[in-house]
Amino acid sequence: MRSMKVVSTKSDDGYEVTNDTGELVFKCDEPARVGGSGKYPRPTDYFFGALGSCLNITARSLAKRKGIKINKLVVTVTGNVETHGIVDPRIKDRISDIRIKFEMESDLPRTEEERFFQECVTACPVHATVEDQTKVTWSY
Repeated sequence: MRSMKVVSTKSDDGYEVTNDTGELVFKCDEPARVGGSGKYPRPTDYFFGALGSCLNITARSLAKRKGIKINKLVVTVTGNVETHGIVDPRIKDRISDIRIKFEMESDLPRTEEERFFQECVTACPVHATVEDQTKVTWSY
């Protein structure tokens, strides 16, 4: 098991947040229309990006181990974010659904692609976190 830590700190501009992994720094924000500066991706953009990136990396890692040559791999993650809580605070804002589309050019026969992508989804830790509804605790 590997322990991970990201420290998120308020910046001075709108909803801008600086995230520090100890090795890298990245920023999040919200669009100007909701009070952010619009200079950086939203947390949900990073979330979808984390899922797509992890699936892409997992696929390439599995392909390498299996001797599959991938010429092109695109993972597109789409979904819907419910933001009713802006209007009614009793309603929880959340990502209501996520869709993943794989596009690949490789030497793997088309008839074996579905099984390969199922292996990718099963092996991806970010997908497992979403699918298994990982327990989240908080403190102050």
